[in-house]
Amino acid sequence: RMADPQASEEPGYPGQEGLKRATEDVKAGKTLIDRFNEDKKKLRPEVAEAGIVVLDALILRLKNFRSGLKKTIEDRQQEIKDLDKQIAVVQPNYDKVKKQHDAHLAERDALQKEVDDLTAVLEANVKAASECLYKANRAHGTIRNSMASSMLDANRGFTSEGRALPGRESNLLKKPVKAANTRAGLPLPRKYG
Repeated sequence: RMADPQASEEPGYPGQEGLKRATEDVKAGKTLIDRFNEDKKKLRPEVAEAGIVVLDALILRLKNFRSGLKKTIEDRQQEIKDLDKQIAVVQPNYDKVKKQHDAHLAERDALQKEVDDLTAVLEANVKAASECLYKANRAHGTIRNSMASSMLDANRGFTSEGRALPGRESNLLKKPVKAANTRAGLPLPRKYG
């Protein structure tokens, strides 16, 4: 026995399962009709009546299926019309919001480009400042070492190569040689108290 195409389906919507069952019913009906055509003369009246009853049931199921499809098509067309009306109501607001949205996107893109450009300039400035600081530190270190070396030379009285500094040709670390006839000066008076 053939299954009802809308047995497990939602009313008015046959779906894929109903379509599959209807296709099977059509094939079964064609097979039954082909058997009638082949065995016309050999067919007994009871078998012919039973075949006609089966064909009637098949045709009824297919009619129900067809009416279900028509109903589904009409329902969907009505839903499409309702959606078109809703779209027509929303469309002006949508266009307005879409224009604002596009304007905001364009402004955001412009601001993002400006931020990217400023970030690139800032990074270039930071890099240049860091290079300048490095060079200044190197120069300061060189100057400091040079000054320390000069101060050390001034304290010692001669350069690191052993030459006397200008104006200090005599070695101040040694006691100067006194002439034999020089005397020491008078002692300073003491304070008692």
